[in-house]
This record gives sequence, structure tokens and C-alpha cells, in this order.
Amino acid sequence: MGQSAELVDALKRELRARRITYLQVARALGMAESSVKRMFSNRNLTLERLEAICAIAEIDFSVLVRGRTNDLNLLTVLTQRQEAELVGNPKLFLVAVCLMNLVSFDEILSAYTLSAAELVGHMTHLDRIGFIRLMPNNRYRLLLARTFGWIPNGPMQNFFKANAPSFFQSDFSAPNELLIFVNVRLTPAHIANFLDRLMRVARDISDQHNEDSAAPLPERQRLSLLLAARPWHMDFMRDLMRKPS
Repeated sequence: MGQSAELVDALKRELRARRITYLQVARALGMAESSVKRMFSNRNLTLERLEAICAIAEIDFSVLVRGRTNDLNLLTVLTQRQEAELVGNPKLFLVAVCLMNLVSFDEILSAYTLSAAELVGHMTHLDRIGFIRLMPNNRYRLLLARTFGWIPNGPMQNFFKANAPSFFQSDFSAPNELLIFVNVRLTPAHIANFLDRLMRVARDISDQHNEDSAAPLPERQRLSLLLAARPWHMDFMRDLMRKPS
């Protein structure tokens, strides 16, 4: 990624932190919202445009440049102990998930039975481990890299696996639900290509989540996406396989 693209990504994060929408930027620039979205999506902003948007959002351009440099220090993974801490403390876990979903301090208080003191305590804890940067007036900046992930077979993945059955307790017939199961045989090259496309889908929905973060919480509906792919036989099918001679 070039320097200009990194600056655009840093600007997007600063706009989210200030809860400034593309629509607000578009109106200030006298442009269509779709044009602004396309501009950010393609990471195609001139230096003049970057400076104009910084002025609109009251962002110091030098701070933006420093933020791009500091991206090297974003979290890509937690330690085993930190993951275990999240899993073992329901309220801390809840706050961490809310912050990953870019829910504001006041929105968390209005949606869950946490006291302000408890919430500040958990946010301070997450600030201490580098999960967020806590800012004045209980605002925060999420410090997770785009490549952030949970430890394979670690406390968080095992926690999700243990709770996975409740995910499937639905007939998936509601308007916002979908369940498709496909079992195929592909060449290794096509499998690799397909897995890469799935990763792009995951990134796309993550980017859309970031764009929608400025909307009020009641307007943002929950959506959980489970992507999984592996060579797999059901037990009864594996039992019927011929053993190698």
C-alpha cells in the first residue's frame, strides 16, 4: 500500500473516531455522497482534498501523518492470557465486543446494565493492553489492525466453538438470515482462489461496518457472519471409506 493510500486509511479512522459520516463530508465539499464513498473506497484523494477534509473534521494534518506512522503499532493479536481474561469476565468481554463494533460510551450505557464506573474501568483495562486508546469525554480509538485475529485454537476461538450451537438454533428464514451449505470437490488452485474471495467478503463487510458506525445504534442491526471452509466428511461417511491397502 502506498503512502497516499495509508493516509486515506488513517483519515477514515479519524473520521470514524469523530463520528463524521461520508454524507457530512459530501455536503461540506459540495459533492454527492456516492462520489465521496467511491473516493475513499478507491483511496484516490489528492493532497488538496485530504487537507480540505481534515479542515472540515478539524483534524490536524500532522496528527494524521503521525497516526499513519503509528499504525505499525496496532494490535494484530492478543496474548493467551489476555484472551483468557476476556473470556473469563463477561462484562469485560461485552465491552470489548461493543468497542470492536464502534459503539459509543453512552450507547453502551443505554443498552446494557453497566454502571458508568464499571464501563470506565473496563475501558481503562482495554486501554492498558493496547486494545483502544481512551480519549477525553470517554471517547476512544480502536487500536486493532486490519489483520487482527484470534489465536488459532486459543481461548477466544474455543469460546466461540463452545457457543456455536446457539448460532444454528434458527430456521434461517427471517429477512436478515441466510444459511447455505455446499459440498464440492475442487482443484487446490480453485480452492485457494475461493478462500481468497471469502476473505474479501469478510473485509467488505468489515469496511461497511466501519462506514455505518456513525449511524445511531438503534439503526444498526446485529448481523453475525460465520465463514468456514475445510476438507470434511461426516462421521458416517468417513466410516464407510475404504481403508488404504
